[in-house]
Amino acid sequence: MPAHPPPLAHGEREHATGVPVKHAGQRSLSHNTLTLLVSNTGSAVLSFLLSVLIGRTLGQDGLGIYAAALAWVFPLALVAEFGVATLMTRDLAQNPAETTVYLRSVMIARLALGGGLMLALVLAAPLMSDHPAVVRGVQLSAPLVLLFPLFSTFSAVFRARQVMWPIPWLNIGMLVVQVTLTALVFWRGGGVLAALAVNTLTSAGQVAAAWGVWRRWFYAGDIAARPVASLQITVLLKRAWPFAVAAVLAALQLRLNTVLLERLAATAEVGYYAAAARFVEAGRVAPNALFGALLPAFMVLARYPVELERLYRRVMLGLGVFGAALGGLFTLFGAAVLRLTYGTAFDPAVPSLSIVMWSLLPGLLRGGLTLRCFAVGQEWRANRVNVVVLGLQSVLGLALMPRYGAAGAAAAALLADVAALALLVITGRSR
Repeated sequence: MPAHPPPLAHGEREHATGVPVKHAGQRSLSHNTLTLLVSNTGSAVLSFLLSVLIGRTLGQDGLGIYAAALAWVFPLALVAEFGVATLMTRDLAQNPAETTVYLRSVMIARLALGGGLMLALVLAAPLMSDHPAVVRGVQLSAPLVLLFPLFSTFSAVFRARQVMWPIPWLNIGMLVVQVTLTALVFWRGGGVLAALAVNTLTSAGQVAAAWGVWRRWFYAGDIAARPVASLQITVLLKRAWPFAVAAVLAALQLRLNTVLLERLAATAEVGYYAAAARFVEAGRVAPNALFGALLPAFMVLARYPVELERLYRRVMLGLGVFGAALGGLFTLFGAAVLRLTYGTAFDPAVPSLSIVMWSLLPGLLRGGLTLRCFAVGQEWRANRVNVVVLGLQSVLGLALMPRYGAAGAAAAALLADVAALALLVITGRSR
């Protein structure tokens, strides 16, 4: 971790000296995107390595259990998150003096909502699967429902200040420890439940480290700038509600296929789909870094429609070219890449990989459109589209997965993303 981090008030000084906000935001976009790209790339490589490690050590069934257990956790973590991190990033970028008040109120909300959902998940786990290992895995992973929102609280503060350097250190550092401990557990004869326990413990360590970074480099300035007014939790949650709905719907769509597949097909099919989905996650590394930097930039440029539209068009063009290129490459070389990483035991996952990689093209364009909706106050437009598409994906999954397994899940994902993009474009033109 750097001994002398970059100055925390650079963006604030530029605002105070009268340099137009749009230029300050555009100058920082490239730097912030690069920093988040380092974080996302390192995290994706290590997450992929972890997936390969589990798949090669425990086989498709072990990887399927691991994926199925976490598929229940992440949507609930997004419920506990409640869109507050997005709201914090937007508000604190404009009013950094509110940081201490925000943190105090958000932490109370996190403990109440996240703690309650964590307990509910532990108690309800036996109803979620007929597989004993999946049930136990869900219970071991339940603390993540609270840990993820706690970490996002501190990362929101870093993003709002446009001080991105802690994020790659925290994300990559946690995953290095997780992969190392998981390999050690497997070497000593441990199984998938031990790997899930390691995931939970290392995530707890990441939260503690994030608190330490905030305490060391942010706390003193936040105390000095603390306003007298307090922030009511009910007001905070009400304002965050549209972002909460958007995040939960996105998480549900992302995990829905895994949950349905675990119920409608063999556990091995879940493993095949999880292996294919890892490549999609790797393909999203660079775009997600861009999205992380774009969110505050779009919100600032919302006051400058011409500048916003110019940046938006450049972003959409780049996303389209990127998604089409990856889809074509994996259509040609996906089978060889899959065998090289996971081994010949995962050959049945080749059709799933070829199909699901093409979902990147509509999915990335959909992400750019959604961010623009957030910037111009059209959160509910994106949410309504997501509700419709979630229902469509459920119907497609129920129709395709029993017969086609992992390939059916991949087809459902692709068709759902195409439908979402089409609906966002159509509803935008009708306004």
